[in-house]
Amino acid sequence: MQTFPSLSVVIPSYNQGQFIERTLLSILKQDYPGSVEIIVSDGGSTDETVAVLKKYDARLTWWSAPDAGFVDAVTKGVARATGEILAIQSSDDYYLAGAFRSMAAAFQRHPEASFVSGGDYAINLESVVVGENRPHGEITPRNILLHEVPSQHATFIKRHYFDLTGGLRPEVDMCADVDQWYRVANLVPGQYISEMLAIYQLQPNQRTATSDKWLASLIRLVELCEQEPRYNQTFRLTDAERRDLYTYWEVRWTAKRDKAAARPIAFAKLPGWFSYSPRTRRTILEASINPILRKLAKKVLPTRLVRGLKPLETYPISQAELDWWQA
Repeated sequence: MQTFPSLSVVIPSYNQGQFIERTLLSILKQDYPGSVEIIVSDGGSTDETVAVLKKYDARLTWWSAPDAGFVDAVTKGVARATGEILAIQSSDDYYLAGAFRSMAAAFQRHPEASFVSGGDYAINLESVVVGENRPHGEITPRNILLHEVPSQHATFIKRHYFDLTGGLRPEVDMCADVDQWYRVANLVPGQYISEMLAIYQLQPNQRTATSDKWLASLIRLVELCEQEPRYNQTFRLTDAERRDLYTYWEVRWTAKRDKAAARPIAFAKLPGWFSYSPRTRRTILEASINPILRKLAKKVLPTRLVRGLKPLETYPISQAELDWWQA
């Protein structure tokens, strides 16, 4: 592989006009010596998205027409891509400065890896950092299902391996990116890298906050892969792991969409709480007991003391680093 391999960034888009210019600028302003192409597959946006795309018309490939959703949009974009490396970037998320150089250096350090994925910060609508993700180690099928899912907005995959699986599958549209990483990792592992590569925008209209199809789609992912010999030789869930994973998914994805709906589900899991993994235990508590304890604390204790019980979290990134794409 070249020191700076050619890169294609595919951006599926629909009515994210308030964010997409930031996404584009975070690509256009990268200090990257290699070839970079931007492909925006827009599903017929009715907001300001098309006006933004026209503004950068000479520097990207784009179209705006109705599509059948995420998988359809990405598949159309990948069909036009020519890069040795592929990235799928959401139209509301964006890259940090130096992300592409970090990607290229990672593939030089880990030439055997089928894909690489870095860390990311999560921001709210006020552009305040509210979380961070710093994964590490080899990306294996077990790791993806039971520990850490590679962040789509911080992942880069060799085109060869993307094509080897046949691309994204519409049967699991909601989690097609997770399905892709999982299938590729069954063939050749990926690699997490320490560099922070991207920003994840939290906002009320994203699919993770609005769709009730996540649980069914994730379970379908597992079932489809276990039915295919090429994807079930390296790793297969035990009955205990399956019970734990499906419980984690059920509580977590219900809570993302509706915390009140997740509460009785989580309470029903409490009798068997000690039988779950630490990750699932935390998720059950967060959806059941913890909100009640916080409410009680607010009633019993002074407001200043309640605030003091939870330390103010800080993250090692400045506002200038977050807004680097504006420079």
